[in-house]
Amino acid sequence: MATFLAPAAYAASKSLAAQGLSAKRSHLSEIIAALLGYRTLAALTAEELDPGLNYHLDDAEFIVLNQPMGIERAATLNQQASVQVVAHCVAALKGAITHAQVCDDISDFYDTYGRQALAETIYEDEDVAISMAESNASFVDEPELSIECPPTEDLWTAVNEWKIQSDGEMIGEYDPNGDRMFNGDTLKCSGWLVYQKAGRAGLVFQEGGAGASADDSWRDQDYEDEQAYFAYQQSLKP
Repeated sequence: MATFLAPAAYAASKSLAAQGLSAKRSHLSEIIAALLGYRTLAALTAEELDPGLNYHLDDAEFIVLNQPMGIERAATLNQQASVQVVAHCVAALKGAITHAQVCDDISDFYDTYGRQALAETIYEDEDVAISMAESNASFVDEPELSIECPPTEDLWTAVNEWKIQSDGEMIGEYDPNGDRMFNGDTLKCSGWLVYQKAGRAGLVFQEGGAGASADDSWRDQDYEDEQAYFAYQQSLKP
């Protein structure tokens, strides 16, 4: 059974009391279970006791909370000031969980960890290195990835593994005085991270991968410029 559940419920109860709010410890435990992606505490308990699972919540490297589900569960328990109660439960979980990084939601996971991990995975990938070498540009910076969190499979209903993927581009530095003809300085790239599930909300890193290909759109522009130049030259002829 996850070792942080009881301490989190106790901490939430104490912090709520300090604010003049009261909540049954049993209700707080149910709300915490919902924040971890479970409809009920009984469902969480059953899964935690399942020896057939490879990982459980205490094995997680990251725990991504489902706050809308927590608020919904608080409302079904007729908990007054449900949003505020859930906020105390979130804070209590972050204090009680010391073995994993706790994220407010998937976007928080992407912003605080995922984007950088994806950029490093792309930059260090062997196939991407080949694409870099085939270009006549040098790539000193990691790829630029989307600021917005990419769409993913529902993390809390994913059974065995969960994947996050993002696309971006790498812009290299081209030396016009070098001995190689320009053949592009931009790579379209993509990276992905695959995690094993540890409970509904927990993640354990499994593997990452990446790919890249040359962006040849500059060739079309060069062709259009060339045709425009020829057309201009023709217009000058008597």
